[in-house]
Amino acid sequence: QGKESALFRTVAAGELDISAIAALNTAQQAAVKKALSAEDIAIIHGPPGTGKTTTLVAIILAAVQRGESVLACAPSNMAVDNLAESLVKAGATLVRIGHPARVQPQLQAHTLDAQVEQHDNYRLAKKLRKQAQSLLSNARKWRRARPQDGEKAAMRQDAKQLQAEARALEARAVERVLDAVPIVLATLTALDSALLGQRQFDLCVIDEAGQSTEPALWIPLTRSRKVILAGDHRQLPPTIMSQQAQDEGFGISLLERLMLRDGVRISQQLVRQYRMHQQIMAFSSAEFYQNSLLADTSVATHLLADLPHVTANELTCTPIDYIDTAGASYDEEREPDGRSWQNPQEANLVIRKVTALLAAGVEPDVIGIITPYSAQTRLIRAKLQQPVEVNSVDGFQGREKEAIIISLVRSNQRGEVGFLRETRRMNVALTRARRKLIVIGDSGTISAEPFFTRLLDYWDTIGVYHSVWEEAVV
Repeated sequence: QGKESALFRTVAAGELDISAIAALNTAQQAAVKKALSAEDIAIIHGPPGTGKTTTLVAIILAAVQRGESVLACAPSNMAVDNLAESLVKAGATLVRIGHPARVQPQLQAHTLDAQVEQHDNYRLAKKLRKQAQSLLSNARKWRRARPQDGEKAAMRQDAKQLQAEARALEARAVERVLDAVPIVLATLTALDSALLGQRQFDLCVIDEAGQSTEPALWIPLTRSRKVILAGDHRQLPPTIMSQQAQDEGFGISLLERLMLRDGVRISQQLVRQYRMHQQIMAFSSAEFYQNSLLADTSVATHLLADLPHVTANELTCTPIDYIDTAGASYDEEREPDGRSWQNPQEANLVIRKVTALLAAGVEPDVIGIITPYSAQTRLIRAKLQQPVEVNSVDGFQGREKEAIIISLVRSNQRGEVGFLRETRRMNVALTRARRKLIVIGDSGTISAEPFFTRLLDYWDTIGVYHSVWEEAVV
């Protein structure tokens, strides 16, 4: 790590600037090599916090250095913007396709709309449209003037011709802008054929591929001879609303299908993670990644107490707390309209934990609250007096906070856990915290699932189990 590797000097057709690659760790460098040398497809398997975006940026920059054009996509605007922002910081020249209202403010200057508006053809098109509008306006005014037969029709025809010329100029402006940049970014469904025509790219890079349905992935795949899929099939799967579509297999992404069929040959897993304290990481590593993850020394033992202005106490000097509500009447209940589950007592405990973190000097913007039920999300937001983010598991995908509080909600005699049965979602929830993870839940309910039995055993082994009865206020 940190040294120039000979393998990268042999990858490029010409001399490759490896400045973006030199700082990568061994697995990241291997991923770049696999991607650049692949004939048609490669997969970058990026477990939580392992620097997948950093690796993709290095791959894209290396491809551009070789003179290749790159189409970079993802299922969501957030994921596309995250990749675009990292590329801009690395000095890349790019165009971000998409409605400007859905693009982050700091990327507005890189949108297709913004760059087209600066093009000479577009400025001329604007003038032509203004002239056309003036002709149409005059034609409407000539009701009493009684122009000679055909004169009004001629004005309208001239306006129509000007508008056609303006459209042609705008189309050429779009084409010129796209021709001038080596990297084009868009969401999977924003790849408009009317905009891109038959344009092809040397390389297609798709981030968060595990969250995309296979049909959506085929939209960009038709535009390149080579594709790099990046993501993690052990985190969130595609969102499928139709049970019939789920039954037909649309809930399995192309990434997952290829990993199961040919993963060893075409994929490279990233293993060094730069987010979580090693105890926060360890269960996920064992449960989902065959104990392959390594905590970088920069994060392996970091705690909230290490942050500036944070007081060292029992809360900030330990990485994990599991608070067991079993037997304390922290009962789940349906929200008034009966659509979702909530747990008022758990919500109150979440608020007390937030208050304790803030009192210790932890800033509100580095605290996150995750709960799988929308009713609990709404309840906690209503009770919160501080600007702390409360969101679903999906809302935190791809993100992190210094401290995360998870409210599991379910507490019943039947052992029904609902959404909590989706272990990939739990993998996401449990791996968002950098320095502190607090989980609140009823062991009597969740232990009906083998996954949670293993999780509770791990927490017990490392000594982070606490009964809610130990809390100062129940």
